[in-house]
This record gives sequence, C-alpha cells and structure tokens, in this order.
Amino acid sequence: MQIQYELSLDDYLAAQRLHATRSLWPWFTNALTHYIYPIFCLFFLALGIPLMRGSVSDSSGRVMIICGTIMLCCPLYLYLQRKRCYKRTRSNNGECEVTLDKERIGIKGQFTNGEMDWRAVRSFRENKKVFLLYLAPARFIVIPTRVCTGEQIRELRTILSQKIQQGIMSK
Repeated sequence: MQIQYELSLDDYLAAQRLHATRSLWPWFTNALTHYIYPIFCLFFLALGIPLMRGSVSDSSGRVMIICGTIMLCCPLYLYLQRKRCYKRTRSNNGECEVTLDKERIGIKGQFTNGEMDWRAVRSFRENKKVFLLYLAPARFIVIPTRVCTGEQIRELRTILSQKIQQGIMSK
C-alpha cells in the first residue's frame, strides 16, 4: 500500500491534538486552555466592565479586564506556538510518500529516503483526521486520512492492527 501526501498545518495540528489526548494531564491542559480559560475570561470581563463604570475607586475592575484579556489570548498564543513549531520542524516542502508492505515501512521525502521494520512501531492511534504511528512516546509518523480512500483506510487499519499486535505479542 502506498500513500502520497503533503503534510499541512491542519494535519500537524490534528496530530498534535490527538497526541495531546494520550493521557490525563495533556488532556486536562488542553481542556484548560481551550475551554476553561475562555469561560473565566468571559466571567472576568462581565464583572470587570461594570466595576470600571461604577463608583468604586479601586483598580479591581482594571485587574479583572487585564486577567480576562490575558486568558482570552491563551488559545491564540498556543495556536501561534504550534504554527511556529510546524514551520520550524519542517525540513522540506512537506511532500511525503509512505509505503506499507508485509516486511517494512518505507518513507520517502524530498531529503529523506528510508525503511524501517514493523517492530519499530510501538503503537498507533487514529481519529477522523490522522493516523499516528508511534516510534517512541513522543515520536510518531503522521498519515492524514484526507489523502486516503475508504478502502485504503480499512486496509491501513487492518495492516496496523495485524503488524503492531504481532510486534507486541512477539516481545
């Protein structure tokens, strides 16, 4: 089976999101920055604006507005950080070709050409957007599902479940 694709920023972000849900702590920090901080932001802004207009002379309203604005910027900051990492970690234009056969996995890019045994893949995860083939706890190969047909996705699931289960059982 051969899959050709260009890893886009959306694919990279989907892979990072899936990777972040692998355990409880990354899941919690993701929920904190994307959902809890914005809720607190709205709460602080809703309380801070009336305090600024009121007759209270202290700076509590300004502090609440500043805290709310900082919390509002957290998801944007994280997005920009991930975009920066995506640009920094790319060594080429992102075009890649992955070949999966019975013996090994072949990866070909603009500056890379290599093969690895199936035993190098420790585990895999998937969601609707990407497949992650884990080589180590934080090192993985990303295969976007957008470039695969329905038949290729089924075949990829079958190959991965067979090869990775065989590798785990043989250890």
